[in-house]
Amino acid sequence: MGGLARGVNGIFVVDKPTGVTSYDVVRKLKRVLFGVKIGYLGTLDPLATGVLPILLGEGTKLAPFLETGQKVYEATLHLGVITDTQDREGQILQSVDVGAYDLSPHKIEEVIGRFRGRIMQLPPMYSALKQKGEPLYKLARRGEEVERARREVEIYALQVTEIAPPYLHLHIECSKGTYIRTVAHDIGGELGCGAHLAELRRMRSGPFCLEDALFLDDIEGLLNTGRLQERIIPLSEAMGFLPAVEVGEADALQIRNGQVIALEGLHHRSEEDGQVVRVLASKGGGLVAVGGIQREKEGLVLRPLRVFHDVIFTKRPSCARDTMHNMADQGGR
Repeated sequence: MGGLARGVNGIFVVDKPTGVTSYDVVRKLKRVLFGVKIGYLGTLDPLATGVLPILLGEGTKLAPFLETGQKVYEATLHLGVITDTQDREGQILQSVDVGAYDLSPHKIEEVIGRFRGRIMQLPPMYSALKQKGEPLYKLARRGEEVERARREVEIYALQVTEIAPPYLHLHIECSKGTYIRTVAHDIGGELGCGAHLAELRRMRSGPFCLEDALFLDDIEGLLNTGRLQERIIPLSEAMGFLPAVEVGEADALQIRNGQVIALEGLHHRSEEDGQVVRVLASKGGGLVAVGGIQREKEGLVLRPLRVFHDVIFTKRPSCARDTMHNMADQGGR
């Protein structure tokens, strides 16, 4: 029987099925990958499917650096029906005949144009955001509604892929923290007929894409045949959108102890005050730290922001490789 190397660190992508929570996926994986620390990146609602990056071992420390990445979705809106959760799982609050509304391509394009760029969103009551330590969805289930502050999010791209009343299909590229349910609800409001989110599929999350995703039910089989390791993206390559600084064993030990080191003489691509870099071991290429470059009296120094105890033993999937190279070329966006 195959298995994962002891102390495995890295990331692989699951194609989350509908009807389960993101934590349900982690809970199932913990039963299969016994003894491995597991986390995930970017919560998907139960109705949503698609890219759910799974963080293993030291990879769980990468969440703050990776969760800000751009998200890409394919969404289906059900026009004419408003629900309390803003998606198909909620109670219907209003239903109208969409035939009485202007749903021409021109009108729809005019409306969705208002949602491109930076917009302000009111987080839904059915969300995990907390009010005085209690998740909003628990308050909503008790019939309570509280004031929420609007938050700025960014819609990088928003295109209509199909108009088939009462359904409207959209391609959406957006920033972290964007509620697609709320986008659907608000577009419906602007059209006048109302709407809710009927289906949602995440195609990409930062550098992780659907082409490299594994079906949840296939993971145990891949583990038993020793092929799961081939699908794990090393930490150093998951952070490939950052410039690299290579260090020897002595400097790696200092950094892992939280100490600052001088940059002079190290192998790196560039050095700028305030730049964030990935620190790699010159032998083996494992991720030592994510660090920040600072200018001090003695010159430029490298200060660790987060340290890792990592060993390279896997190869990355092709989509992640291509995406990470593109992100590096574009300055990490």
